[in-house]
Amino acid sequence: MISGKTLDTIEFDKILTELAGYAVLERTRKEIFECRPVRSLAEAENLLDKTEEAGRLFIEYDTGGIYFCRDITEELKRADLGGTLNNAELLSVAENLKSARILRRAILSVKDEKITLLPQIVSRLYENAELEDEITSKIVSEDEISDNASDKLYSIRKNIRELNAKIRDKLNSYIRGGNNKYLQDNVVTLRQDRYVIPVKSEYRSRVRGFIHDQSASGATVFIEPEQVMEYNNELKRARFEEADEIYRILSELSEKVSFISGALKFNYENLSEADGAFARAMYGHAGKCVRPVLNDRGFINIVKGRHPLIPGNKVVPVSLSLGKNCHFLLITGPNTGGKTVTLKMAGLFCAMAMSGIFVPAGAGSELSVFNGIYCDIGDEQSIEQNLSTFSSHIKNIVSILAEADNKSLVLIDEIGAGTDPEEGSALALAVLEKFLSIGCFGIVTTHYSALKEYAMNNKKILNASMEFDAATLKPLYKINIGVPGSSNAIDIAKTLGLGEDIIKVALSNLSEGTVNFEKALKSAEESRRKYEKLSAELNTMAAEKRAELDKIRKDREETALEKERIYRSARLEIKRLVAEKADEAEEIVAELKNILRKARMEDRDVFHAAELKNKLNDFGYIEEGAAAAPAELIKAGAEQIKRGVKVYIRKLGATGIVTGVKPEKKEAEVLVGDIKTVVKFGEIFNAEEQKPIKDKIDVKKAGIPTNKTAQLNVIGKTTLEAVSEVENFIYNAVISDVSEITIIHGVGSGALLRAVREYLKTDKNVAEFRRGRYGEGENGVTVIKLK
Repeated sequence: MISGKTLDTIEFDKILTELAGYAVLERTRKEIFECRPVRSLAEAENLLDKTEEAGRLFIEYDTGGIYFCRDITEELKRADLGGTLNNAELLSVAENLKSARILRRAILSVKDEKITLLPQIVSRLYENAELEDEITSKIVSEDEISDNASDKLYSIRKNIRELNAKIRDKLNSYIRGGNNKYLQDNVVTLRQDRYVIPVKSEYRSRVRGFIHDQSASGATVFIEPEQVMEYNNELKRARFEEADEIYRILSELSEKVSFISGALKFNYENLSEADGAFARAMYGHAGKCVRPVLNDRGFINIVKGRHPLIPGNKVVPVSLSLGKNCHFLLITGPNTGGKTVTLKMAGLFCAMAMSGIFVPAGAGSELSVFNGIYCDIGDEQSIEQNLSTFSSHIKNIVSILAEADNKSLVLIDEIGAGTDPEEGSALALAVLEKFLSIGCFGIVTTHYSALKEYAMNNKKILNASMEFDAATLKPLYKINIGVPGSSNAIDIAKTLGLGEDIIKVALSNLSEGTVNFEKALKSAEESRRKYEKLSAELNTMAAEKRAELDKIRKDREETALEKERIYRSARLEIKRLVAEKADEAEEIVAELKNILRKARMEDRDVFHAAELKNKLNDFGYIEEGAAAAPAELIKAGAEQIKRGVKVYIRKLGATGIVTGVKPEKKEAEVLVGDIKTVVKFGEIFNAEEQKPIKDKIDVKKAGIPTNKTAQLNVIGKTTLEAVSEVENFIYNAVISDVSEITIIHGVGSGALLRAVREYLKTDKNVAEFRRGRYGEGENGVTVIKLK
């Protein structure tokens, strides 16, 4: 079992106080304060599952918050007995229905295979939007019923307003008339729910009516004039009718509530269960906690655990392992070094996990579910029972030995302390051996050298020590598993100002064996710290060198890509310049033809001029990988040259896309690869049939699906090959009107990933790109949206 005393000792109650601050409902907060760790692995896993699901809903889907509603258990009991609920109580019923409706619809709207338990809870919630709306429309606030709550109430209140107006008009006319000289003030007031006027006491006989009250001084009497008496009587009757109608409305609503009281009670229970899960999730998120791996075999492996009650800027992460290689840890080291905090943290983490609460530690932390957690921590000297510190500790240990089994966690601080050191050490050894024979798991702190030596020779118990800076003689609050620590008591005393002569005497009083053992521990500790420092420096240097190599590789790849881009652009530019010269040559030859015809030169001279023209035209060349010319060139008509149409440019020996047309100049702007060029109509030929390019390309042959998405796998390619294929793939996708493509490059060394994404930054056809989401391939793919 885990007693309340144990939970208080490890400060579990403080965790619950913080956790309760995240709860919305009163019942949830009460249940949190009454929370006790479960002892079943299945139950603990179920609680952690709910916490994880709540966190997923809260963080990833921004949903699942609980709308506040009050606990109306007692009110529902009264409604069941035929009682009438008041405005506030009925509004609380509406709150219950609203909270259930909001939570149920929010969670059930999320479709996630990993979220199954909370949907089961909210599916049990009862919704009644009709009654919810009826209550909120009829009851305006805790003190007011809407005029429109019923036709009769509307009529009654309309009559009340009319009567009030008539009474005020009568009294105001009285005040404005010649009788105002009898009045103490020209005001209308109320006495006993009836309208009256303040009359000077000496003129009471001049004003006919009923005296309802007088002032404390007796100078003023409050008279209800005869003229308004009947109106006041009618108003009084109307007020009674209003109260009766309001009571009828509340009774009717209360009766409807009584029919569903069971569902409303069940609502509150389920809302509270969900609220508890969300409170645990929000606590874990705020504390940067993780879900621990759970077992029921006593295995504990805390990775960089941070005690949740120590401020984040002061806490030092501690890692410890227990249960797989040993049953007990024996922690040694100086006072104030963190031994007790580490001890409590281990017990607290297990209690938190057994309560469905995530723990502030690193990923992969593992904790166990125990039948019982037992503690003997701190000075519990009892004056009432006349028990010394030692006696109190022994009493606790006796109780623990009587109850602990092989599925218990035992935490003992300073075992055997508070008595003669030699006897205390011997007693501590005997108690440890008994715990080991029981088969339980535990952590014990001590300063006894005999226990350190014992742990060195027993496989079931492992030494551990809290780090201590020998130079500054200050604790570092870090634990080292497998290494016993020195108490450093004499060194610390010396640093704190204890006289040198006393220190020498103290050292001389130590046995030779103790001195040698402590020297060996200190030497081993210094060697270990030097090794760790050197190892850290080497790791830093290695990381720096790896980063430098990665940068060199990246620079090389970027240089190669840039060279390739420049080369491709240069080839197209050269081709464009050659084409321009070919145009000039064609014009010259045409002009020569005309001259020759006019001069009636021989045909052979004309043929010679044509040969010169063809020779100039041969200066153009087809770029490697460009599209071949159609088997039969058919010149495109002016009406066929349209924006977005694929055409063949004879002088370039390549196909392109028309991006603009200038009919008046008989020119078109054509995109060939990455280069835009202006081409005369006479050099433009049909490329296949005249349709917009998205209908001309064979999408299956181009590897582009018809569903507007496409994938390209470049795994296994070099970076240059991959970038070239990506460039061509994007080009085909754009001309095929595909809006989104996926490049599969894998993760590997990251070279392909970086090369592809660096290229995408330069491609003007790319609108944006991102890494794959969960289920798409994550960082092994890049998803691209095209312009």
